[in-house]
Amino acid sequence: MKYNLKIQENEDMKKHTTFKIGGNAKFFIIPKNVQQILESIKFAKSKNLPYFILGNGSNLLVDDKGYNGVIISLKELNKISLEKQGQNAFVCVEAGVNLFRLNQFLANNSISGFEWSYGIPASFGGSVKMNAGAFEKCVGDFLCEITVLKNGKIKKIKKINFSYRNSFLTDEIILSGKLKLKEGEKDEIKAKMSSFLTKRRQTQPYDLPSAGSVFKRNNFLPAKIIDDFGLKGLTLGEAQISKKHAGFIVNLGNATSKDVLKLIHIIKILAKEEGYEFNEEIIHLK
Repeated sequence: MKYNLKIQENEDMKKHTTFKIGGNAKFFIIPKNVQQILESIKFAKSKNLPYFILGNGSNLLVDDKGYNGVIISLKELNKISLEKQGQNAFVCVEAGVNLFRLNQFLANNSISGFEWSYGIPASFGGSVKMNAGAFEKCVGDFLCEITVLKNGKIKKIKKINFSYRNSFLTDEIILSGKLKLKEGEKDEIKAKMSSFLTKRRQTQPYDLPSAGSVFKRNNFLPAKIIDDFGLKGLTLGEAQISKKHAGFIVNLGNATSKDVLKLIHIIKILAKEEGYEFNEEIIHLK
């Protein structure tokens, strides 16, 4: 069967994740619209292969052996539109838009409320999927509607039961979402964005590849516990528990997924001995 898609074979996944780790994907597709997403899924099924929906690859650890399946990247779904109603602003954002670009759009249009997310290296779809958050706020606080693809059909969802780092969206492919924000002053918005980015750079290892926070917060702070264990700077191969923030594992250059997983295992074993259960925030794709 002929597909109206550009299908790449044996694509190096190091190029598509913020961790810069991992082997090749058997097939890699960047659909331009919903019809091509459906075609991409059909292609995967025709090959009896699994598929994975890729956003910005910012919380993803791809296995050294690669992924024997089809990666479907949503980066071409990148439109943003704005509708103002009084002081309220409703912003429709497609899944492939990254949060840097979204924040710049909001600032340029004097829309406030989302500045806290500036500096999170995620796509909008990925941030919705995992209910990304920081500084006591999360994406779910601002969403009034999402559009998803499920079982080949487009569906709008207005009531979403978000929890900490979880949207409970499993089989759904997020296509877009609508944020409810407020009008603000452009200079104040840009100042807030700059402040949040500065805080991140001061406390997080921005200079090295990583997949963000390795573990989910519970009723405790994993980074503090890892720090208390004295594990900051622990290095296996070229994977290291960040010296700057113990909640991050960084790639010093040529880290492998095997080394990252060993570090995670060490942390979880020590945590368990102290009565803590650590759950990964990053996804291991294999």
